[in-house]
Amino acid sequence: MAYGGKAAPATAPAPAVPPAPDAPARAMDADMAIMEEAGIGREAAYATVQEAPAGAPGQRQIIQNAYLHLEIRHIDEIVTTLQTMADQAGGYVASREIYNLGEERRAGHVSLRVPADRFALLLAAIKDLGKTKNERVFTDDVTMQYIDLEARITNLAAQEKRLRELLQKAESIEDIMHVERELGRIRGDLEAMEGNFRYLRERVQYSSIEIQLEEKDPRTLMVDDKFAGFGERLVDLLALNTNRLLKGFSGFFLFTLGSLPIVLPLLIIAFLIGKLLKAIRAKNIRKEEQRNLPQ
Repeated sequence: MAYGGKAAPATAPAPAVPPAPDAPARAMDADMAIMEEAGIGREAAYATVQEAPAGAPGQRQIIQNAYLHLEIRHIDEIVTTLQTMADQAGGYVASREIYNLGEERRAGHVSLRVPADRFALLLAAIKDLGKTKNERVFTDDVTMQYIDLEARITNLAAQEKRLRELLQKAESIEDIMHVERELGRIRGDLEAMEGNFRYLRERVQYSSIEIQLEEKDPRTLMVDDKFAGFGERLVDLLALNTNRLLKGFSGFFLFTLGSLPIVLPLLIIAFLIGKLLKAIRAKNIRKEEQRNLPQ
């Protein structure tokens, strides 16, 4: 495992790693037990297992991973840049997320899968997109797991082939059903192992880069000595205050629209009550005038 710096290449020649002394014997005994359960003699079972190569160790299989925490200015631009960089490198964006932190700031997370031979180059380019607050690079050697899956898949494929040959030669219904049952079980195990092997191979071929993005807080930007960064600070403050003004107007407008279902009926009722009170007051005035008229 390596932390920081340039990651190890995905594949590098290495001496073969010998398995545990009793591992081949246990694997062979398990395989022959399955064959014997299917009605195959021990000699035939032994011959079948011997036909399947164990999968000689070759190059080391390394999974490369990296985590970056970047402080940036505009998250939308960076996410678009990351998408372009991944596409040009022959990789892809596995996931992305953007959310608000408050105070005119946003953050996000982008997960990239890139070819292992472009991992170090792309990692260096991503670090140039902002200020690196945290970096972690680590690897996982899965050579033994890779070799083990290859050997098991090869052995199961050989067993499946042998069982299919025996199925063609089976004469009784009982033998046919017995062989088909074992054939189905081996087929299921083989498909599961092939799925695991494809996933492992994809992890080796495509390295993972997890990027945590965080926009700078405009309130913390300060003008350096001798007015260094004055223009950038001025632009940031103008953008900050403009955003606050627009946010205030939009908030008031949305509040007004959202309150209409409540405010509008109340205004109508108040208007009707006002009209009614005005009519009653006018009527009372007329009555008072009529009483004051000379008889």
